[in-house]
Amino acid sequence: MDLDQLKQAIKSLPENERKKLLSDLNIEHYDKGDYVISALLEKESRFPVSCPHCSSSEVISRGGHKGIKRYSCKACNKIFHANYGTSLHWIHKKDKWQQYVECMNEGLSLKKSAERVGISYRTSFIWRHKILSSLKDAEPTQLEGIVEADDTYFRYSEKGSRKLTRKPRKRGNGNMTLKENKVAVVVTTDRKGNAILNSAGRGSVKNEFKSTMKGKFKPGAILCSDGALIYKGLAEQEGIKYVKTSTHKRQVAKNKAYHIQTANQLQKDLKEYLHRFNGVSTKYLQNYLYWFMLRKKRLANTDKIKQWIWYSIAYVEAMKMYKQITCAL
Repeated sequence: MDLDQLKQAIKSLPENERKKLLSDLNIEHYDKGDYVISALLEKESRFPVSCPHCSSSEVISRGGHKGIKRYSCKACNKIFHANYGTSLHWIHKKDKWQQYVECMNEGLSLKKSAERVGISYRTSFIWRHKILSSLKDAEPTQLEGIVEADDTYFRYSEKGSRKLTRKPRKRGNGNMTLKENKVAVVVTTDRKGNAILNSAGRGSVKNEFKSTMKGKFKPGAILCSDGALIYKGLAEQEGIKYVKTSTHKRQVAKNKAYHIQTANQLQKDLKEYLHRFNGVSTKYLQNYLYWFMLRKKRLANTDKIKQWIWYSIAYVEAMKMYKQITCAL
């Protein structure tokens, strides 16, 4: 059977069998360790190439380097490559990228990941945070149905910083329990497993949180919370129904379907998950929230790693976010 006959045979297959065949071929690429190249080719076919400097679509091919295509913009005459702005930008050892993603999916430490992949500890740290900076697209676009919202608090941390901007903590002075010394994390989740976790800054949840959640609710959604005014204002902003579920830990909603137990369980899981890192620097906290939610997704291990790789090559603002975070504090 020649290539043309094979193509015709594939086209004659039912749609579900054709999808299964394509999935099996992708897994074969994955097993060989070259799924990154396969994903790059898929990205090129799915999205039109445009100049990252001037946004012009008038670009021409300029060959490639180590399997990565280069382009030249006719409008601004600048040369760029297919990975410009993504977490793969400036990564030299791309052949080790997939293996490192597997380490992150397993939750290995920086040291163990570096030993398994064969890179330095410093490179392991940089790669982790470049990948985490690309996970914003893992966040659901909108929540629907009954949506629960609640906030929890983590201690403000400048872990890794050489110059602390806060006063040293002292035991017994009570300052460690003040909200001003803690960072709010708002958990907003629907009953279908879609969740948005936001690091809302030091102290109580501010009004800026409402602008972050603008457009995140589908029409007809119902927002449930424990009565904090910030959530009532959010519901009014989005034009959706608001239900106060409890006050002073006492249930007040007559309909038992209205509660925030799902959000509370998610908060508990989050605290248990972050505990293993022995504290997370506040400037990296939002990225670790993305990591937590990606690990919570119910996917086969292979599919989950494919998602990691896809996010790392598709999110073009990753390097910009990485630089902003690493330069903070």
